[in-house]
Amino acid sequence: MKKYLLNFAVLMMATALFTACGDDDDDPAPQPKPVNVSEGMFVVGSGNSKSNIDGNLTYIDYANGTSTTNAFQKANGMSLGKTANFALVYGQKLYIAVDGENTIWVCDKNTLRSIRRINTTQLLGDINGISPRSLASYEGQLFFACYSDKAHGTVAAVDTVNFNLVKTYAAGSYSDGIAIANDKLYVANSDYGNGINPSITVHDLKTGAASELKGADVTNPMQMMTVGGNAYFLDYGTYDASWNQTGAGVRQISADGTVKRVVDGTAMGSDGKRIFTVNAPYGSGSINYLIYDTTTGQTTSWEPSDIYSPAAIAADPVTGDIFVISYNENPDTHYPGYNLPSYVNQYSADGTFKKRYDCGVGPISVVFNTGVKYE
Repeated sequence: MKKYLLNFAVLMMATALFTACGDDDDDPAPQPKPVNVSEGMFVVGSGNSKSNIDGNLTYIDYANGTSTTNAFQKANGMSLGKTANFALVYGQKLYIAVDGENTIWVCDKNTLRSIRRINTTQLLGDINGISPRSLASYEGQLFFACYSDKAHGTVAAVDTVNFNLVKTYAAGSYSDGIAIANDKLYVANSDYGNGINPSITVHDLKTGAASELKGADVTNPMQMMTVGGNAYFLDYGTYDASWNQTGAGVRQISADGTVKRVVDGTAMGSDGKRIFTVNAPYGSGSINYLIYDTTTGQTTSWEPSDIYSPAAIAADPVTGDIFVISYNENPDTHYPGYNLPSYVNQYSADGTFKKRYDCGVGPISVVFNTGVKYE
């Protein structure tokens, strides 16, 4: 009997040791880590109304090193329509605002096949829904601004499942660019460049409070973007009787509503930390390229190679690569060919030239095909 108990105790001790060792070896499987990725970029072309050329979409594929012009038309067998203006990637969808058609196309961002065509005048009426200009996203909703006129600037929000109207927000004279930062919607009201009533409308999306920013640094606000949690806008400045442009540049809006100039420019883009500008004031004949670091407040310059006439600038928020979109020279007039295909030059973050791509007519805006993968 004693021998049996001894053997049982030894057996239980061995079992305990085996279990302990087994627990040590049975570590949890490593969890996949989210990694931000960028697979390419979409370039929106407005076309050229004088030459009866419709808007277009170009897709640049990083993996293949190729560009596909008229990508929307090739995927859907139809044109984008007159004067495409802006695009946004949100989730698995690509949204394209087409000013001249009062339309926002909703596409699968991978296939570019159309899912829905939002008619903004049907949604908002023949006055408030005219000319969708820019797009933003927030908490499962798509926001878009309609240019309208001096009395009817409007921003609308629709859900991104059924595309039903959720809410409208009053804006100012000729509302254009929009951005959302710190739960606030910012709307650039250009006043059509008249300089009489330009402003930035601010809507607090949590409290519902609304306000308007005006002042000496708000003269002709057009484009808006969010960088580092802050809202920035590109102001086109003023024009004299001979159309000489002065005062164009990027302004920052602080949390308390203070507006300050940060860098000169007539076109802007950002990688999420740095703001890149092309500074080519109309009538000046000069062009320079500036980089404003939002974390240090320092401005530097650089000189991209092989640019004939810059139309837009952008920077990939994942890779840091910089892209300058340029018009080609018209061989007959030796001026920029606004009705000719354009091109895109890609540079590394330090400004080294990497590759050139073909692009459509009238390049006006860029959005990157970014997302999250798990490794």
